[in-house]
Amino acid sequence: MTTHDTAGGRELITLESTPATAPYSAAVALGELVWTSGALPSKPDGTCPADFGDQVRAALANLESQLNAAGADWSTVLKINGYVSDIERLPELNKVYEEVVNVHGKPARTTVEVSRFRGHVLVEFEAVAYRRQA
Repeated sequence: MTTHDTAGGRELITLESTPATAPYSAAVALGELVWTSGALPSKPDGTCPADFGDQVRAALANLESQLNAAGADWSTVLKINGYVSDIERLPELNKVYEEVVNVHGKPARTTVEVSRFRGHVLVEFEAVAYRRQA
């Protein structure tokens, strides 16, 4: 489902499969550019995988859903920000990231450790991308 903010010319993208639990949009598009909100490894039923690698994979799948809903995809991602609960897990994150994202090229990326997430979440991603002209 997509809603439009006509006053600012922005498209506010919301996803029924991953409803926001706070007042924000899954992604915002302005012209060709798309900014996503943080994609967590949560499943539609609210559960979260226990395994770190599975969380990375799930968070990237949720990010891909946000990108697709906004008319973008992995090949149009310009920048990804990653947040992890333990920076020592970066090699494990990179392994899954290579399988999912880097097969489409290597976007710019920043990964930082955060002090904590809610619940059992260990990782989160957000992206900036562009939409291909049809």
